[in-house]
Amino acid sequence: MTPERWHQIEDLYHLACDQGAGVLANADPELRRKVQELLAQNSGGKLLDHAAFDRMADSTRTQVSAGAQLGPYKIEGLLGQGGMGQVFRAVDTRLGRTVAIKVAQERFTDRFDREARAIAALNHPNICTLHDVGPDYLVMELVDGETLAARLKRGRLPMEQTIQYGAQIASALSAAHAKGIIHRDLKPGNVMVTKAGVKVLDFGLAKSTLDETLTVANAVMGTPGYMAPEQREGKPCDARTDIYTLGLVLSEMATGTRAQPGEQPRLDSLSAKLAHVVKACLAEDPDNRLQSAQDVKLELEWIRDAGPERSERGQAAPAALWRRALPWGLLGVTALGFAVFAWWRETGMKNAVSAEPVRLQIALPQKPPLQLTRALALSPDGRQLAFGASGADGIPRIYLRAMDSLEMRPLPGTESAGSLLFWKPDGRFIAFDSGGKLGKNILDTPIDFRHT
Repeated sequence: MTPERWHQIEDLYHLACDQGAGVLANADPELRRKVQELLAQNSGGKLLDHAAFDRMADSTRTQVSAGAQLGPYKIEGLLGQGGMGQVFRAVDTRLGRTVAIKVAQERFTDRFDREARAIAALNHPNICTLHDVGPDYLVMELVDGETLAARLKRGRLPMEQTIQYGAQIASALSAAHAKGIIHRDLKPGNVMVTKAGVKVLDFGLAKSTLDETLTVANAVMGTPGYMAPEQREGKPCDARTDIYTLGLVLSEMATGTRAQPGEQPRLDSLSAKLAHVVKACLAEDPDNRLQSAQDVKLELEWIRDAGPERSERGQAAPAALWRRALPWGLLGVTALGFAVFAWWRETGMKNAVSAEPVRLQIALPQKPPLQLTRALALSPDGRQLAFGASGADGIPRIYLRAMDSLEMRPLPGTESAGSLLFWKPDGRFIAFDSGGKLGKNILDTPIDFRHT
């Protein structure tokens, strides 16, 4: 068997280990038979580990564990593993930088080398950065966050985050497509959510259009639930394949529901604008889809800048609903206020006509004679009356009289009081104007009239 043929079997075997034997359905019959021989099953119906593969291949697998040294990198612990390799947290002892190291389960194959070249060709804020390449491992940026798949287990994303993350994923794909790289395995598990946004990970199934020799003939490669029609059928894939998958991811972010493999997602709960973009991504015929990831990014940014809208069912977004309802609500409250005021005025006028009149008479003493001025104020509790009056000397003062007594007495320091006179709400202080200024002596020296 030629090395090229063996690499094809190896690629397909890893894919079946990672995603199940269903990926063999459309593979070349000879390749499928060889891989099925490797995938001997145990009594529990589960795939065996790689021991069978190791017996048939000359493997030089690197043994890595916590505390081990891999080149200049000190391994701290295991982060995760899949059909293609294990991912460890490590520290670059030269730079003191924490990194993620992906170690191949088998020898450094063409598939792993393809992943290295694909990632190294990309430099984008929404794509995981490749720092270094070893004999059988990749050193990548350690992304702090959680996968989009883990986030979606808690429910759908708010519309603003769906638009933001969707535009960032589209921007990452656009940068990859510009270099002739197709991801071919975009899914929530390959997208990390960070505080700054998202990063697209794991170009393990990425295919460079500049290197067709590494493609497994007629093999179905990808995750079944996130495959484009042409991908499920083993047909050639291009950038529009990633666009189809992006439509599925957009729908899942907005609804919290994952579509069944090969089925179109339900879009009736999406806004008309977002549903239009998703439908344009999910056309069965690649020619009828949006033709570039950059177009998807621009469409999503247009939705973001346009603001909230009505959904297809005619329900307004909450913020827009409040903005539209507020003027009418204020108008209704104003109209109600006028109606209550009119009723109160009419009722009050009738009651005023029928009520007994209340009269108050202040008998001023003859000795010394007092001349009442305009200043007059009843205390808040209704028990004392303060009024301005001038005596025989012609000097205006403020006088105080209890309502249950005929005795009245002048308040010291209130000479030259004007026509403004009022009580403090607690009933303990009186303020007045004196030559256009507030009388400070009464305020600076509070008088408790209840004790005078």
